[in-house]
Amino acid sequence: MDKKIIRGKLDLIRGEVISSATRVEFVLGYRLRKYFFPKSNNKATILFWNVINTPYLTFDNKIGIYESIPYFKKLKSHTKISKSLRFIQKLRNQMAHWQLDEKESKLEKIIMFTLVGKYRKITINDNLVENYRKEIAFLIKKFGYSR
Repeated sequence: MDKKIIRGKLDLIRGEVISSATRVEFVLGYRLRKYFFPKSNNKATILFWNVINTPYLTFDNKIGIYESIPYFKKLKSHTKISKSLRFIQKLRNQMAHWQLDEKESKLEKIIMFTLVGKYRKITINDNLVENYRKEIAFLIKKFGYSR
């Protein structure tokens, strides 16, 4: 298979994953803001734009805050939401930082790898992408946003 076509498909998948993960991170941040300030006011705006939605509070930090708040822990869907957030975070990080294995990859089965720590690889296929899309849709719905 032509390597250019495989790289092009991976670029499209990477773009979708990183873009939708960014949207989920934003929506999660807004959900956290609404927990602390249910009504919009000046303090809510300051919290969101100067604390929550800054480079200093990473996606991992936001997930950790969500997971630690007793109110969210009591929700029926808390475990599923946490698993979905961690799945999205992990795939986003892999897409952003791992490399394409051009020798092993095929159009229907793209292999990415990392050498950080130890050699690890992931197979990107239509099933993984579809599962990712379902998790994104689930989170967007649970956090009260439409796609």
